Amino acid sequence: MSRKEKVEKNPGAQAPEGTPGAPRASIRILTSVQVFFALILLLSLNYLSGSYHKTWDLSQERSFTLSSQTRQLLASNLFRSREVPVRVIAAVRKNSPHFRRLRAMLEEYERLAGGGITVSFIDYVRETDAALEIADEYDTSFIEDVIIINAVPELSSAPTDEVESGTTPENTAALRRAHIRYVAVEDMLLYGSDLRQNRRVIGYQDEDQITSTIRRALEGTPRKFYFLADKSKVSSADRDAPWDFLSRTFDSLNIQLIPINIAGLAGIPADAAGVALIAPRFDLSPQEEEVLREYWSRPRAALFVVLNPTLRKQPPTLRKFLREHGVTPREARLSTGAGNQQAFTVAATFTNATAVGDLGNASTLFEGPSSTLEIRESAPDLEVAQIAPLALITARANVQAQPLDGSAPLPGPHHLAASVSRGNERNDSTAGTTSRMIVVSNSSFLESRSRYKEHIDFLRNGSNWLIGREDLMGLGPKPIQYYKLLLAPSKVSFANKLNLFFVPGACLLASLFVWNARRA
Repeated sequence: MSRKEKVEKNPGAQAPEGTPGAPRASIRILTSVQVFFALILLLSLNYLSGSYHKTWDLSQERSFTLSSQTRQLLASNLFRSREVPVRVIAAVRKNSPHFRRLRAMLEEYERLAGGGITVSFIDYVRETDAALEIADEYDTSFIEDVIIINAVPELSSAPTDEVESGTTPENTAALRRAHIRYVAVEDMLLYGSDLRQNRRVIGYQDEDQITSTIRRALEGTPRKFYFLADKSKVSSADRDAPWDFLSRTFDSLNIQLIPINIAGLAGIPADAAGVALIAPRFDLSPQEEEVLREYWSRPRAALFVVLNPTLRKQPPTLRKFLREHGVTPREARLSTGAGNQQAFTVAATFTNATAVGDLGNASTLFEGPSSTLEIRESAPDLEVAQIAPLALITARANVQAQPLDGSAPLPGPHHLAASVSRGNERNDSTAGTTSRMIVVSNSSFLESRSRYKEHIDFLRNGSNWLIGREDLMGLGPKPIQYYKLLLAPSKVSFANKLNLFFVPGACLLASLFVWNARRA
C-alpha cells in the first residue's frame, strides 16, 4: 500500500512532518493566539490611556508644561475648600489659530485641578443659540474670543467682607462682580514688528493671563498694598516703567498697589495687606517714623523695601529702622573685574530661604548699581526679640564690595536681599500673626532693560510670602516666543528640493528594496 492510500484510509491522522499541509493547523492556532493577545493588549492600552492621562513635553526648556506656580494654585486650598467647581467657558472660534493651543492648555488645567475646574468650549459664530444663552447669563456680548471664569462661591461660604448676611439680590450681584472675570484672547498674545513694520504675533503669555485671572476670580476682592509715593522714586513715564511693572505684577497676584503720601498721615489704613517703599530719596520725619513703626507693630504687617543704591548714604532713619531688625545697608558698591576695568553687573545666587520659594539655588544677574547688606543672622539679641533676618540673594565669590570712601574692599559674603520675620513662626498658633519684611539693595531690576525672569519670580514669591500665601509660591510660566529663521536664497532652494525630491525619493527607494527582498 502506498503512502497516499494510507493517508486516505486514515484521514484523522496527523500529516507527517515535511508534507505541504502539515504546519497549517499549528499556524492557524498560533495566529489566533496572537490576534487574541493583540486584542487584549489593545483594549488594555485603551483602558489605561482613558483612565490615567499622561502627557510628555519633549521641548528642551519644557515650554509646554504648566509652571509650578500654576500647579501650586490648582492644588491650593482655594480649590480644596470650594463646594462648587470653578466654571471656565472658552468662547473661542474653532477656526481661530489659537484654538488648539488654548484647548490643550485648559484641558490640562481641568485635569490638574482634580474636579475643581470644569471647562466648556463654545464657538459663538456657529453655536449661536448656546452663545446667546451664555451672553444673557453673564450680561455680555461676544465680539472677540474671550474666556469667562466663574468662581462664584456658595453664599454661605462667601467672604464676610464681600457680602452682608442673608440671601438678597444685592448680595448675589456683589458676589458675581467679585468672582466672575474675563480675559480676552487678544491680551494673551505678544506682538512684534518685522522688517517691513508689519505687526505679527511673536509669542504667548496665555498661561500667565489665565492663572492670574483664576486667582483674582477665586479670591474676589483684591488685597491692598500701599505704596509710599512721596518717599519713593519710581518713574512711570517710560514704556514698561518700574511703576507699570510693579502694579502689573501685584495685580497678577490679586493685590492692588495704591499710592499714598505718608506725610501728614495719621496711620496706615487698617485694610493694608502691606506697605511698599521703593528707592527712597527722602528720609522719614519723626511723625512719619512713628506711623511706620505703629504699622510694623501690628499683627501680620508686611513691608517691601527696595533701597536706592545710587545714594551715597541711605536715609538715616530708615537705615536705623533696618539695622534694629538685623539688616544694615553698607556704603559700598558691588562690582566685578580687576584694576580699572569694573563692571556693575553682579552674578548672584538665591538662597534656600522660604521667601524665595522654588528659586532656591537658582542663578541670576543684577545690572546697575548694587550695594551690599550686612545681615546678622542668629544674633542673640535679635533672637530674644523674636526677630529673624535671613539672606535671600548672595553675590558670587568673585564679586567685591568697594566702599564709597575709597578704603579697602569689604570681605564677603555680600548679600543683595534679605527677609525679616518678627514673631514666633515655629508655633502654629502664632505663625499667622507674624510680621514680615523684605529688603533689596538693587532697584535696577525693576527697569525693563535690566529685568530677568528670575526677578519677576522673586517679586511674586516675595509678595506671596509677605502676605502669608506660601502655598501659591512657585516659578511662573515661561513666555513662549516665535523666532523667524533667516536663510539665504540658496539654502531655501536646497531645503525645498530636499523636501520635494530627496525625501520622497529615499522613501521610494526603501520601499523598492523591501519589495525586492520579499519577491526573492
